Amino acid sequence: MSVIYVGHRGVAGTHPENTMVSIQQAHALGLQWIEVDIQPTKDDVLVVCHDHTVNRCSNGKGRIDEQTLEELSKLDFGAWKSEAFEQERIMTLVQLLDFCHQHNMCINLEVKIDSHDANHVVSLLKSVLDTHPIDRECLIISSFSAEVMQTLFEAKLGTRLGVLAKRLNRKAIASIQNVNAFSCHLDYKWLTANHINMLRELEVEIWCYTVNNPKSFKHIDRVDAIFTDYPTRFV
Repeated sequence: MSVIYVGHRGVAGTHPENTMVSIQQAHALGLQWIEVDIQPTKDDVLVVCHDHTVNRCSNGKGRIDEQTLEELSKLDFGAWKSEAFEQERIMTLVQLLDFCHQHNMCINLEVKIDSHDANHVVSLLKSVLDTHPIDRECLIISSFSAEVMQTLFEAKLGTRLGVLAKRLNRKAIASIQNVNAFSCHLDYKWLTANHINMLRELEVEIWCYTVNNPKSFKHIDRVDAIFTDYPTRFV
């Protein structure tokens, strides 16, 4: 089996996560797949950011959904990683889709919610995808939220869905079956041979996060894809 190496938040080990420069580096390394996180701003623009606040990865403070895109665009999302990335701005979902469409890259979009309304966030995503030319076969959408996964399934976006969980359990299996998932995305540390066999019986692909040491994951040759911050350690 040929394992797919997915750039986690671009190339997060060496570049500021979830930024355009990180995605560009993934492209430069020849990666076909990247994974990013998306969530809405105060003015309902989907942007690429993992945390619900900007505190860790910018020079600002506060929640993403309490600031407009204009306000967020004034922040520096690169300098926290290195001076070499100063003035890197927050990336919108549309900007990401444009780049990946132009360069034939595929994306795993993780929908991040906490206090957000799942229906509203999925409707925002649907509005973007309905007007964008990117090939739906190049997209897998996932979330830790079972409510989001069910809403994505009912929205019929024309993309594949990947159930996201820390470990395989009854809840994850139920979600896989309920949304007719293409893949199941699991923490590699908790994956067992029995889990692999169960998922193969369900005919679901197995994608594991976040593997940064090639020697640390004994089942690496039995899964379909791994997410990594350091793709050059594998390819």
